[in-house]
Amino acid sequence: MAHVSKIKAALGDRAKVTVDVNQAWNEVDAALGIEALEAAGIDLIEQPTPREQRGALARLAARFTVPIMADEGVTGPEDALELVRDACADVFALKIAKSGGIYGMMRTAAVADAAGVLLYGGTMLEGSIGSIASAHGFSALPQLAWGTELFGPLLLKDDIVTARPQYRDFDLHIPEGPGLGLQIDEEKLAFYRRDKNA
Repeated sequence: MAHVSKIKAALGDRAKVTVDVNQAWNEVDAALGIEALEAAGIDLIEQPTPREQRGALARLAARFTVPIMADEGVTGPEDALELVRDACADVFALKIAKSGGIYGMMRTAAVADAAGVLLYGGTMLEGSIGSIASAHGFSALPQLAWGTELFGPLLLKDDIVTARPQYRDFDLHIPEGPGLGLQIDEEKLAFYRRDKNA
């Protein structure tokens, strides 16, 4: 927390600083940690408590001004309905991989949007295909107040598409063309097949 607080102090209002706790805190530790992070000016706290402890998440969201984001706690529209009903979070992290695809993510987003919960377009560090599929879905949403971070392809040494997505000026540019706008590189697909020797 001291490290993140120093980063926020150095950046001030030039950048948003968020903290992803990844369900690591119990409610008492979360209350102490969020209090310190809020005082330091941190902009968003992601999933501070375990996903199944919805009551703890709701109490924390009600107690603090800094927005609390549900990530592991929202895997589809059914979770979204329960989280909305109990006012558990101010923001939902949307990810097509954990929502069962673009359609499931869109249904989750619709629940959040109807309830006034803000949205963030997340990533499971997918390659080009998953990242561009996510970008197509996210671009169709009426609001995405917390933006996205679809940087998975930037972490890969290689990929199975003929042309990787383009990143310019801190933006991921959606390719044009049919489907997702990507073409599979059949040679690379054959090279990376796990069952090729079976």
